[in-house]
Amino acid sequence: MSFNAVFAALTTHDRQAFRVAVARLRPGYRAAFDAWLATHPLTNPSAPPGPSYMPQYRIPEQAQAKALNAAADADFSHGQAAAGRSDKYIRVTVFLATVLFTVGISSHFPLRSGRYVLLGVATAMLCLALIQLLTLPGPPS
Repeated sequence: MSFNAVFAALTTHDRQAFRVAVARLRPGYRAAFDAWLATHPLTNPSAPPGPSYMPQYRIPEQAQAKALNAAADADFSHGQAAAGRSDKYIRVTVFLATVLFTVGISSHFPLRSGRYVLLGVATAMLCLALIQLLTLPGPPS
């Protein structure tokens, strides 16, 4: 980091290295550095530990980072909602597959009453699956 070079030159009283290191500071960091230097940090024990603790210190990209974080949070919320919707569609698919399986095995039962019970269970599951399917939103447009 550039501040480390500036601080090393400052503490060793190397004026040339100090000038070179200060020239390499980021423009946004320079105002905070100048304000920090005005507190006489080498002799003032109550001076802030560094320029980044000064009120003049601003990160230029911070507003953009906040906006991008808000957009990422919104996209994450949309993704969570879509994942929940897809889980519901999968549940309906499993119910419909169970209906087909139950109807398929009902013909193999020797007792007629067993077949009717399985067909009744399949009908109930079909009704449940259709009700769930009708409550789900359609495909996105």
